[in-house]
Amino acid sequence: MTRQSSRWSMGVAAVLCGCLERPSAQPVERLNASFTTEIFNNGVDSVDMLFVVDNSNSMSAYQQRLGAQFRVLIDQLVAPPVDPATGRPAHPPVKSLHVAVVSSDLGTPGSNVGSCNVSADVGDDGLLNPIRSGRALAAHRPWTTLPAGSRPARCTTDPNQYPSFLTFDADSTNADGFREDFVCNAFLSTQGCGLEQQLESAYRALVVRNPREQAGNTDANAGFVRPDAVLGIVVISDEEDGSVRDCRYAEAGQPCADALSVYDIGAAGWGDDRDLNLRFYTYTPGSAQDPTWPIDRYIDPRNPNRGFTSLKPGHPDRVVFAGIIGVPLQVPVQGERVDWNRLLGTTPQGEDAMEGTAAEGPFTMRPNRREPSCPGSAMVPACREEGSRFDPSTASCSSLGAPRAWPSRRIAQVARRFDELHGTGTVASICAMDYAPALGQIVDRIGNALGGRCLPRPLPTIPSAPVAGETVRVSCVVKESLPAGARCDVAHGRRLSERTADGREVCLVDQVAVPLGGAPSAGAHGFYYDTRPDPQNPACVQRIAFSDGDSVPSGARAQVDCVALASETPGEGSAAR
Repeated sequence: MTRQSSRWSMGVAAVLCGCLERPSAQPVERLNASFTTEIFNNGVDSVDMLFVVDNSNSMSAYQQRLGAQFRVLIDQLVAPPVDPATGRPAHPPVKSLHVAVVSSDLGTPGSNVGSCNVSADVGDDGLLNPIRSGRALAAHRPWTTLPAGSRPARCTTDPNQYPSFLTFDADSTNADGFREDFVCNAFLSTQGCGLEQQLESAYRALVVRNPREQAGNTDANAGFVRPDAVLGIVVISDEEDGSVRDCRYAEAGQPCADALSVYDIGAAGWGDDRDLNLRFYTYTPGSAQDPTWPIDRYIDPRNPNRGFTSLKPGHPDRVVFAGIIGVPLQVPVQGERVDWNRLLGTTPQGEDAMEGTAAEGPFTMRPNRREPSCPGSAMVPACREEGSRFDPSTASCSSLGAPRAWPSRRIAQVARRFDELHGTGTVASICAMDYAPALGQIVDRIGNALGGRCLPRPLPTIPSAPVAGETVRVSCVVKESLPAGARCDVAHGRRLSERTADGREVCLVDQVAVPLGGAPSAGAHGFYYDTRPDPQNPACVQRIAFSDGDSVPSGARAQVDCVALASETPGEGSAAR
């Protein structure tokens, strides 16, 4: 059997039996807490990526830039760069990719607004490959009138040329051809609704719809999200998120106050009386003038089974969220991470967020900062195109000169939560001329998710207080379900435990006792409790690992059942050793 590094997802569950072989003095065991960890071999090398592409009128150059440099993402996922500190690949190589695109166009329900008039009630409705399935794009088909050479030659004008998502296999798919196929899908061109709902488009695609790969799923987005793959969500936009509360899509049990009148220029009570677009920049978050869904809808720190992380139950760290968006060209960093306090500020309203002047001109990440040269009609941008020259004597109210992007605070706030909670969020500036560094950051976050095997908390050991050099075990058992025809391999620390109804073998994996912070001894086979820093995530010092060559075989699935025990030897009242 081919053995590869393992991948697991964790979910809280009741455990009927988590006992190990007992020490000679049989302890009395009282179950205090439990959890079950599943290990998926193919989770290590599979990624599902959703690109949310803003297709409003200012986005053509940015879409072209993304398409031109998309190959960087494929190359670094499939052939990871070597980490100079370890001399090893920075993350496990990705063998399989699903890549899908949605537009930012969800229409303007209840109102007809400019470019949003086309299918105003639902727009492209979070449907994967909107060129094929989106009602708004189908009505004006902008990709059919592009100048020659704007799209690769293999792209046709047939909206049915591609399925709802693209599939890449590292062993058989041509990377250059796949890049061109991605451009054919992702270059939506312009003329989409200029009141973008980037977060809600992703939510509509992934949560309102059912994108999961599961038997009997007939949803239009079905098959995209695989149970054992890392999920990546990447937003490409030059504006703020305007995901308006539409109570048709309210969560069960969550209150909802409809805000669709924000699209009606005659409706009073919003942040600007004259400009619909400015209504999404001139409100105080959470106030009566705020028309948007709360950020908790997309990632809730108190409930990982809500929002985007609900797609990976028990393992929210397997969702990566990134934005190539309206943030300054020089995103502040602290080490290798975004310095979120500098970027977005330390106060709830972001009054102390990043602001300054670059060679390209003044920029801000603070809310409701009006452009002084055209008061009442424009906001100060988050960035202007890298290398452009700012001339304060010319009108700066229009984006017809140097392309610019406005502060995408809400999208950045979602990325911040993913980063601070799971280490899987990042942002980069859409105004950059080179997207390779941004794509590299996304690969880094995906690599962290691929390599992540971190337990949510340290496990109690047996003995509970080992002395220096003493080996320890944990109260966990590992059972491994093999594919048809495979056999439990004693040489790799497996013993037959039982058979499934269809005759497949289920193996019990031996546990190897190791010193805290140490590795298995030579010749030992099985799983062990690894308290060394994870090379993929140095902050992680508690994980289930396997001795060399003994990880979950290809095609198998394993489950780790652990119990936290209050163990005492009868008559001694002390921890079993």
